[in-house]
Amino acid sequence: MKQKAPQISPNKLYASLLKKKNESDQQQKIVKSPVIQGNVYINSLRNNQGQLKVDAKKSRPTSGKDLKDISTVLLKKTHARQNSKIIETKENSQNLTQSALQLLQKIKAERPDNKIGQIQTSKEILQYHQQLIQKQYQKLLDLSKQTEHNQLQQQQQQQQQKQKLFKGPRSISNPDISTLQLCITKAHAKSIPGMLYTGQTKINQDSYKLIQKFGTKENDWYLQVSDGHGTNGHQVAQFVQEILPAYIEQEVMEAPYYYDRDKTINNIFKQSFLKTNEDLLSSGIDVTYSGATTVVVIAFENILYCANIGDSRAIIGRYDTKLQVVELSKDHKPDCFLEQARIIQRGGRVQAYSDEDGNPIGPARVWKLDEDVPGLAMSRSFGDYVASQVGVICEPEIIKHQLLPSDKFLVVASDGIWEFLSNEWVIETVNEYYKKGDAIGACNKLTQAAKEAWQREDEVIDDITVILAFFK
Repeated sequence: MKQKAPQISPNKLYASLLKKKNESDQQQKIVKSPVIQGNVYINSLRNNQGQLKVDAKKSRPTSGKDLKDISTVLLKKTHARQNSKIIETKENSQNLTQSALQLLQKIKAERPDNKIGQIQTSKEILQYHQQLIQKQYQKLLDLSKQTEHNQLQQQQQQQQQKQKLFKGPRSISNPDISTLQLCITKAHAKSIPGMLYTGQTKINQDSYKLIQKFGTKENDWYLQVSDGHGTNGHQVAQFVQEILPAYIEQEVMEAPYYYDRDKTINNIFKQSFLKTNEDLLSSGIDVTYSGATTVVVIAFENILYCANIGDSRAIIGRYDTKLQVVELSKDHKPDCFLEQARIIQRGGRVQAYSDEDGNPIGPARVWKLDEDVPGLAMSRSFGDYVASQVGVICEPEIIKHQLLPSDKFLVVASDGIWEFLSNEWVIETVNEYYKKGDAIGACNKLTQAAKEAWQREDEVIDDITVILAFFK
């Protein structure tokens, strides 16, 4: 069972409240009274308390109406006090909120890096975000560069450590390998005239050019072999031997090829070959049915560039577990697909000599469509005016080659060498002399072997020219 709360009668309630009021008033009087010393203060307090009791008895309400009025007044006063406290609390809360907002606004305005409050338009907002993006991108870019730089330094350090481990302590017998560069260290050339079917020695229509320190550097070389043909072939070959190297060297000296050397060298070769041919046509030499093939090799230390027109040839002997051939040029024969297509397109025809029964004899040759001239056995050459009208050109085919440690020597020669001697036989023969460092002996051996091959295989002997260069 729940206990009921004790009920307080109105009389007791009124008496209690009145007593508290009188006590409060009396305390105020005592505080304000000048007599607040010793027993005087205590006695007056006792007298006042007794008087309060008497006054309370006299002023008690006697009827129910009076009690009701008093209760109503007390309740109103209580509600008024509570409402005033609520109002004060709300006012204080509003004041605190306003103060906090003002403080935040002041902090934001004082912050130097806070630009948001100053932005008024969407355009400014866009610019602000773009600036933020640019700053972040720049930070990432700087970080990426720093990372790449650190990685490069680390790779260089690792490479240096590997070189130290590989090379061991440096000495005269163990130089710094990274400073060594493969290049031509020795070269020699030889040319011998051919023989007519009558057994007489013919005019040598081959010519060659061998230049060390080509340009400005000690290890830059120029090697050229030209093979003349026709009545004035020897004059054409000699003209090319004098003019072409001069054009190329002049252009190499003037051109800033270190920016894009491959493209520059290609342009130099093409322009120099074209100028040489133009000068040849206006030189007074009769080139109606005369001309010359030419192969050129320029060595810029360990980089080789080969430019070729015709059937002279340049190869490299390489030894890497076994001896092998690296071709630096291609023979331009009339029956090669692209060469033949160009000749036919320009009104020529490609056909070999034929016997009485129509059987082909010998190599394919270039002819005019309606005449049996000129009968040229190559599709590119200097001079050869009639052949140039039906697709024979002087534009060189250019090949670049970077020397490897396994590359041992270079052979540049006219078709007097290549007609009956294979590439494989040539490098095997030269390699024996390379081991001994004997370039002169190798040249003598090749020219003699080619001459003997011609004597076995044909009634005539062609002119024979060869240049040998050893790499170290």
